[in-house]
Amino acid sequence: MSKINKVAALLRADRINLNIQSQKKNDALREVAQQLGKTGCVTDFDAFFAEILERERVSNTALGHDVAIPHARTEQCREILIAVGRNTNGISFDAKDGQPVRLIFMIGTPKQMVTEYLRVVGNLARLLRQDTLRQALLDAPDVDTFIQLIDQAEG
Repeated sequence: MSKINKVAALLRADRINLNIQSQKKNDALREVAQQLGKTGCVTDFDAFFAEILERERVSNTALGHDVAIPHARTEQCREILIAVGRNTNGISFDAKDGQPVRLIFMIGTPKQMVTEYLRVVGNLARLLRQDTLRQALLDAPDVDTFIQLIDQAEG
């Protein structure tokens, strides 16, 4: 598997917040998105965040089982970006299963990187279907452990 398709290779410690405070969907999305905004990898934060919200309006990105993968194909990114937010109490996300979301993996991708984008989203969704991995990510004591867990799960 090439490096660009590996989720762990796209994770950065400064884009992962294991203690987001927001309990409401849009607030939580903003809190996660701001991690990309503050690292300077998104050219126009407001435009990027508007695209994330628009995508969410079109189709809820909560997959069930504690997980949401909000994403946007956008001109605001020069490379595939992932930000992560965790709230172990859960965020009201209007998910189909009615359950709160505890893990948010936000993905921003340049518009032209369609294949890579689909591969990353697919790989992430596949990984997060594993109950043991999801529980380990919810229990991870720190960001380094969180990234290691995903790296190990990808083999």
